This record gives sequence, structure tokens and C-alpha cells, in this order.
Amino acid sequence: MSAADDKPQNPSDSNAVSDAVAESMAAALRSAGLGEMVEHVEVKPMGYSENVLERIIKQYSIEDRDEFLTFAHSKDADGNNYLKEEELQTAAQEWIAKIMMKQKQQEKENSVEYLLQLGEECSRKNDSKGALTAFNKAIALDPSCDMAWFNRGVLLEAEQDARGARQAFQICLDINPNNAPATANIATLLERIGDDAAAYQMAVRALNFFPGHPLLLDVKSRCAESGEQVPIESMPIQPPPQTYDEKQVTQVMEEVGVTDKKAILAEATHHDADENQNLEYQELKSAAQVVAATQEIQSVIEQAPAPVVEELPPVIEVPVEAPIDLDNLVEQATQMIRSGDAKAALELLSPHLKTIGAEHASAWRIAGGAMARLELDDHAISALEHSQSLDPNQGSGWFNLGSIYQRKGNNSQAISCYVKAMNVQSGYLKAAMKCSQLCNQTGDVENYLHSTRILLEIEPENQAKTEFIRILIELAEGEANVLESVQGLPPTLPEGPHLANEALSYLGEGETELHARAYTAAKNDVQAVTVWKSMIKVDGENAQIWRGLARSLESAGDLETAQKCHRKADELSGLTAPEIQPEKVVERAPLPVLLAATEPEEPAPVTPETDPQETQADYYMNALGLQNQPEVQEPQTPVIVSEDSSLNTSAELLSQPQNVEELTQEAAPVESSYDLTQAARQAQELASASIDTEVDSSSVSNQDVAWYNQGVGLIEDGKYREALSCFDRALPSFAGNDEMLIRILNGRGNAYYFLEDYPKCVESYHQAMLIRPAEVRGNTLYNMGSAYAEMERYPDAMKCFEQAIPRGLEPEEVKRAKEQIRRCGILLKEVERKNKRR
Repeated sequence: MSAADDKPQNPSDSNAVSDAVAESMAAALRSAGLGEMVEHVEVKPMGYSENVLERIIKQYSIEDRDEFLTFAHSKDADGNNYLKEEELQTAAQEWIAKIMMKQKQQEKENSVEYLLQLGEECSRKNDSKGALTAFNKAIALDPSCDMAWFNRGVLLEAEQDARGARQAFQICLDINPNNAPATANIATLLERIGDDAAAYQMAVRALNFFPGHPLLLDVKSRCAESGEQVPIESMPIQPPPQTYDEKQVTQVMEEVGVTDKKAILAEATHHDADENQNLEYQELKSAAQVVAATQEIQSVIEQAPAPVVEELPPVIEVPVEAPIDLDNLVEQATQMIRSGDAKAALELLSPHLKTIGAEHASAWRIAGGAMARLELDDHAISALEHSQSLDPNQGSGWFNLGSIYQRKGNNSQAISCYVKAMNVQSGYLKAAMKCSQLCNQTGDVENYLHSTRILLEIEPENQAKTEFIRILIELAEGEANVLESVQGLPPTLPEGPHLANEALSYLGEGETELHARAYTAAKNDVQAVTVWKSMIKVDGENAQIWRGLARSLESAGDLETAQKCHRKADELSGLTAPEIQPEKVVERAPLPVLLAATEPEEPAPVTPETDPQETQADYYMNALGLQNQPEVQEPQTPVIVSEDSSLNTSAELLSQPQNVEELTQEAAPVESSYDLTQAARQAQELASASIDTEVDSSSVSNQDVAWYNQGVGLIEDGKYREALSCFDRALPSFAGNDEMLIRILNGRGNAYYFLEDYPKCVESYHQAMLIRPAEVRGNTLYNMGSAYAEMERYPDAMKCFEQAIPRGLEPEEVKRAKEQIRRCGILLKEVERKNKRR
């Protein structure tokens, strides 16, 4: 073609597009489903060669000339308002591609598989309207799709349309008799509408697909004796609650070719897509199409040839043996075992254990019991374990299994079985008794306590009560013989007071050695001393009572009187107290570090000169309210056991210069939370006849130092709560030893830090600092700053780190403290910034 073909030859050959034509093109785009292009295409007067256009339309078999021409306006690449041949070619190719893509999408959306997937997806999203629409479209496309009918039935049943659901399930089964879900659903539906005869038949069929299904078994059982029938024709057709136009109904019936108006209106109830309670033409038409598909598939089913029934040869009836009643056999075997014939019981059950009794828990349990009586322990264990796996709620099975394990020496498994027996059967006395005895023998403290508590709940005066009380008290005391003999206990028992109070609840009222020991372990020192005193009045020559009184006084903090009681006990028992040199103190406790930024530090031992200005009072014991009985009362620095006050006092202490040599602040001594003065004085009077000597520092025993060393070791092992208990045990013995008090209090601070109890951590460091403020080391201040930082008290933390630097830190430690100051400063600014935003 020549170049002249690309240029307009005359007005008739070149189309000058007017505004009216442009509007018609936009309308054509909208009708073609390409309306979105109207917003993006500016329709201008456009020229083109009529000959070229006709040739391209013929070449690509374009049917809608106007729609294509409108689309081609967007392909004027050079913007000269004239469509050249190559531009028309490009437009034609894209036009054909869009048409084909649209056709493929329509074909996909109109496929039964796509509609089934769409319906299931809508169902998962709880869009029942969308799901029903998709399944109805699938039925209209292919009335023989059984899954479309099944899903329609499920949705109609959910919408309380029993007639429609029954019809859908029945058509599904007519198309595919082996549709298992439809068989089960229609069985339950038929029972609900009262057609018991049909429900029974369907339940029998469904049990072939779902053997032993409890719901189907119930339907079968309930409907077996009933002959009630409710044909679908007798079920009423519900008129639609929506409004509709009679003329539109008539028009739809004529267009679709359905004459059953009631069926159309009943079906239309489920086609109100916009839920405006009015059935429009398209909704009525959609309902009519489903009715038409229903009538079509029913016609096909009715015209299908009836299956040919072949004449079968006569069946010779074979006498059927009566089913074996396994429950009856189990009962017989049980009676045999009770009468002592375990062998006969096992022979009765053995043939059936791997057949009809494979899943019969009682049969295996009784067989296991028979095997145990025949001393076939391994076989008995296997049988009982299988029985308990089938029915784990049988307490007797667990008890018997535990007894066999105990006989074989497998105590851990035996205890486990006894515990399970008690858990599944409350009030199981035999299991609780055997478990308590075995745990006591093996040292399983946790299960011993659990089982004995259950035993005493069932039988409060059982003979195990006295032993249980004794063990509770020994556990609470943390005595060495218990710690060494039992398994699973921590080195110390932080639950001691609780256990002691439990022992007291079992003991009741009284004044016995067990009462006094329990009161001491429960930290009720006043009552403990009172009980010991009453016992001394009755039996004043009993050394054991004097030693018990001494321990209670030690717990209360009256070390001087306690030592005299020890001497009295030694005199009564004919012993002389040898002079004991204090054990060397080991310092190994790691120190806490802020935010895991540095390695733990070890405080160096302090050996300061004795300051004559310092008081010899025990600050920490006064803070606890346990007062000694000094001959001369001197002013004491108070230790307030309040979180805020102790923390603030620590901050004030840090503001003092490093060379402070004495405390100038005076305060009243802290009052005791309970007064042991009277009780201690009475005990002293009882011992005064034979106790005249004074107690010096050499009276501190190796055991007291050992508690401190054990606490240090436990911190290294990561057992911080146990370490804390050891420090508490060591503390009362060093009332006059400032150096040891500082070490112990610092150890307590370290333990509290690792336990993340930062207020108590700061409090312990603070108490240590108050003893010798002038000799506070940088390591202690650094640790205290770390605790403050964990509590987000960054100003106090920074002050601690600053005060720590000139107090004996190594160069590397100084660098670390400065880094902590920098970090706390950053965190403080961030907190202040957040507070301003609020």
C-alpha cells in the first residue's frame, strides 16, 4: 500500500469524529466491559483510513466495529490524531488478546470445578449466601454434580429449610449412592423431621462408611423400633417472606420453561442476594434455573433403567454361634482370682485377649492380675500397661501395676503408678499408704509429702502421722541428717516455716519437744521459748531440753543466753565444751553486674583498724527486731526495713566524703517486732545456778562459718535462694564481728541481685555500709549502682558508680564504672523524654 493510503483523500474517506460520536464511543466501551478505559482515554477527533480499517477488521475477524474503533483511539502513539496502519494493527492485536482473556476467564468462572471451589471457600469464610449462589450455579451448569447437591443440602439445612435439604441430599444419593457424607447427613435429618423408618435405613447404610460412629449408632438405636414415615410430598412448601412482582414471576416461568410457581417462589427465598427483602427479576430467574435443573435431574433419574436383579441360588443357613459375652468372662475370671484360682482365670481369658478382647481394658487388667499372682511379673506388667493405655482412669490398674514394679525393685516406676492411682481415684487409701511408705524408704520427699497428706486426709489418725510430723519438722530445720539422706532437696529449705506450721496443724495444742522445735522452725521464737521453759520446769535435768532452748534463743538473736544454755546442757550430759577455733572464711561469691555488661567482681577482704567511736551493737539484728541484752546501751545507727527509706538513706550515705571516720547522726534503736526479753531473762534465771562465764568471740563455731562458706559456694553454683538461706543461718552467730557481718550482708545483697529482688539487694548493701561507712569499698558501691540501675533509678545508680571510682577500683574496673555512668545518662535522658511526651 502506498503512502497515500495513510493520508485522508477526501472528507468522506477520513472520519472527522464529532463530540456526539465520541460520546457514543465511550458508551460502546462501557457496554463492552471496558468502561474503565473511559476515565483514562481522552476521545478526540481522530482520522484514519477507512480502507485500512476495513481490511484490519476483516483480517482479525473483529465483530464489533464501533467498540474496536473506540478502543483504537488509545493507540495514537504519536498523538497526531490520526491512526496509521501500524497503530491500528497494534490496537487489533491487543483487542483480540483482551477478548480471548475475557472469554477464558468467563469459561473458568462458568466451570463446575471453579464454582465448587468458590463455594467451599465462601463456606470457610462463613459467607453462606455466596456459597449457596456458587453451588446453585454449578447445579444449573451440571445437574448431575453430586457434590454440588450435597453442599446445597448442607447449607439449606443450616437455614432451617428441611424440605429443600432433604431433596438435595436425596438427589445427591440418587446420582452417587456411595456419597458417605450425604448418607450420614440425611440420616440425622430424617430423624429430626420424624421419618424414623427412612432414618433407620440411612443410618444402617452410613455405618458401612463410618463403622462405630456414636451419633449414627444413636440414630439407629432410637429409630429401630419405629415405623413412622414422612414422605417429602407431605412436607409443606414455605412461601417466601420477601416481596415480588407477579408479572416478573410469570415472565421468568415463560423464559425458563418452568410451570411450578410454588417451587420457584420457595427456591427464590435463598436467592435474595442483596437481602433487601424484595425478589428482583434476576433473583427470580436464578431460582427458576435451579428448579429447572432439579426437574431435569429428577427426570433423568426416573428414566434410568431399573437394575437387573439376578436370581441368586438359595442360601444354606449355617447356625451362628452366640457371640461371646466378654464382660461375663471377665466377671467369672475375677471370681476365680478371689477364690485363689488365678491359673484358671488366665486360661479363661487368654484365648480372647488378642481377638475380641484386644481393646477390652477390663479383660487385660484382670488377666494382668492373674499373671501377677502366678509371679509372671514381666507379662503382668505388659498386660496392665496395655489395659491402662486403653482406660487410664482405672485407679486399681495403676495400683496393681505399681505393686508389681515395687516387687521387682523398680521403685521410681512404682511411685509413679501409685501417684497416678491417687490422681484418677480420689480417696484411694491403699495407694496413698503404699506410696507414702515407699517414698519414705527411698527418700523421695516431694511424693512422700504429697501421698502422706492425701493419706491423712482420708484417715487423719493413721499411724504414719507421727513420722510425718517429725519429717516435716526436720525438713523445716534443715538438719544435716535430712539433707544428706534425701534426694531432690535443695541445700536449704526456704519452705521451712510453711512446713513447720503444717506440722503444728497436725500436732494440735500441747507443750512437747516437737511443738517447741516446730515453733522455732516456724520463726515463732516467743512461743518456742515459752514451751521449752515449761518443759524445763517439769524436767530441769534433761540436757536435750536445754539444747532445744538454746537453739530457740539463737534463732531469736539472744546469743549470750543461748550460750549459757548450751553450757548447762553440757554440764548435765557430762561434757566439756572444747575451745573451737573459727574456720577460715572463704570468699568466692561473684558480684552482680549491670545489664550483663561486665564480668562479676569479687570484693576483697577488708581488714580495718578498730574504731573506738563505733558502737559494738549489732545493727542488723536490731533491724530485724531481735535485740541482744548488752550491759551498756549505746546510740545505734538505725536500719529501716522499708524499701523507700533504705534506698534514700543509701543515697544520702553516698554523698558523704570518702574519709569519713565516724557517724555523727544519732537515732533511737529500732524496736523489736516481738519482745524476747522476759522469756530470755526467765531462761537465764533457770540456768544461773551453774552458768557464770561470759561468751567471747571464740564461741563462734566452725558450723557458723561453714554456713557462710556454703552460701558463697551456692552463689557460684547458681543456687541463689539456697545461698540466701545459708547467709541467714550464719548471720546471728557474728553479732560482734563487724568484718563477718559486712561479708554476710554483701553476700545477701549478691543473692538478692541474682534473684532480681533489687530493693532487698540495695537494702542489704546499705546495711553492710552502715556498719563501717568510712571503709566502704568501690566494689560494693559498684554492685549497689547496678541494682539501682535495674530499678531504673538512674540518678542514684550514677551517684554509686561515681563514688565507687576513687574507692579502690582497678583501672579496668574504673573504665567499666565510667561506661556504666555513660549508659545510665543515656537511659535517664530517654526516660525524661518519654515523661515530657506524656
